[in-house]
Amino acid sequence: MIRISNNEETSASFTAADLTPLLDVVFIVMVFLLFTANVQTLSLPVNLPEASREEATLTQEPKTLTVSILAKGQPWAVEETKYDNFESFSQSLLSRVKEAPDTTVLVAGDREAPLGNLVELMMFLSEHEITAAQVLMEEKDS
Repeated sequence: MIRISNNEETSASFTAADLTPLLDVVFIVMVFLLFTANVQTLSLPVNLPEASREEATLTQEPKTLTVSILAKGQPWAVEETKYDNFESFSQSLLSRVKEAPDTTVLVAGDREAPLGNLVELMMFLSEHEITAAQVLMEEKDS
């Protein structure tokens, strides 16, 4: 056991303790608190201009046209209109795409729908150079 007999040596040894690790921890905690604190952003009051609906230019939502391939009943549909044969379906689809050339065609196929119908539709879209087409799919549950 170590015994210190002199009071001066005791007080001197405690004041000479190395405080560097303690200060390091304090500074790290301060930096952490500064970065994670929610500081209210100061902003200046600004008078914004007002515009009526006619003056404001609105960004338009992209136009979409949903084409459905069904498994039962009438196999083709454009939006809500169902068709028995591909000829009338394709004429309707082509006329709607020509009315609005920037339309994106969304292809939604039933899971039990014949694959041949999808291939026929994709060939039709390719022949008529309708490139803005997307196939809707459902994520598979794991």
